[in-house]
Amino acid sequence: MPLNLSIDLSDDVFILEKRISTGIYTFAAIMLGFIGFFGFVFNLLVIVTIVKNVNVLWTPNNVILVNLVVGDFLVAVLGSPFAMISAIAGQWYWGHGACLWYAWFMTTMGFASIGNLTVMAMERFLLVTCPMKTLSLRHAYLLAFLVWIYSLSLSLPPFFNWGSYGPEADNMSCSVSWEKHNLETRNDTYIGFIFIFGFFLPVIIIISSYYGIIRSLKKIGKRIGANNRREKKVTKMVYLMVFAFLIAWSPYAILALATQYFYVQTSHIVAVLPTLLAKSSICYNPIIYASMTVQFPNIWKKMFFINGNNTTARNEQQRGSELQTRRSVIQLS
Repeated sequence: MPLNLSIDLSDDVFILEKRISTGIYTFAAIMLGFIGFFGFVFNLLVIVTIVKNVNVLWTPNNVILVNLVVGDFLVAVLGSPFAMISAIAGQWYWGHGACLWYAWFMTTMGFASIGNLTVMAMERFLLVTCPMKTLSLRHAYLLAFLVWIYSLSLSLPPFFNWGSYGPEADNMSCSVSWEKHNLETRNDTYIGFIFIFGFFLPVIIIISSYYGIIRSLKKIGKRIGANNRREKKVTKMVYLMVFAFLIAWSPYAILALATQYFYVQTSHIVAVLPTLLAKSSICYNPIIYASMTVQFPNIWKKMFFINGNNTTARNEQQRGSELQTRRSVIQLS
């Protein structure tokens, strides 16, 4: 009688997949906890700093920065805990109604963040290339308001039967239903719409604006024979901002487009990482963009008693990056 050497591995495979899935959700819960905590602390730090030094820091560019950090702060307070608890539970925990609300809220805040970063890039470009035509506070308020109109115009269509919201592939959060191919809601056209106006166009504007800044600073340095140390510092900051933006949003965009238009099916681990990268932007955005202005680091040094021996006169002589650039350009005219 022949021996039956076949082995049923289905139970072992199921157990292994369950362990991997549990590990992924545990990792996601820990990361979401860190993102929520540091997003809360860093954005609150920027808000408190501006409120306590409003006479110095309330500039047109910082109006947009406040617009950015308030949105990111709300994500840390209202968005991250929902996803973290769902990750602990191993699935979306809050029901269908909450899923739709969460998806709309996070989509709105995500596009608002992208919109604010785009406006800040354009503002800095105008500050360097047209210093005599800098924006007023009134213009900054209008731009901040338009950012929210822009964001809502991208996030509200699913409530009017163009596109839809639902659980994401990682099953711990909700967003646009990237994987659905529904003729009734025309998901494909809606997703094309939000990626053209919510990702590709902002990327082009941001990269073009910062490229223009670097190019203008090089021209200024050559014409006035200035030391290129400052130019190198600004160039590094520009690269950092562009890199941070692309790292946060490109993996998520690529995965979403691949899911919708190329019918790519992803595992939990592949779906989790781009989501975490996108959410992590609330942690480093406030620090990167606040640090672009010299006043913020100086004020933080005073707040945390670092370099306390610096005199008031020295602090007064130090200007923000925007004002220094403006002065250099004015001298050329």
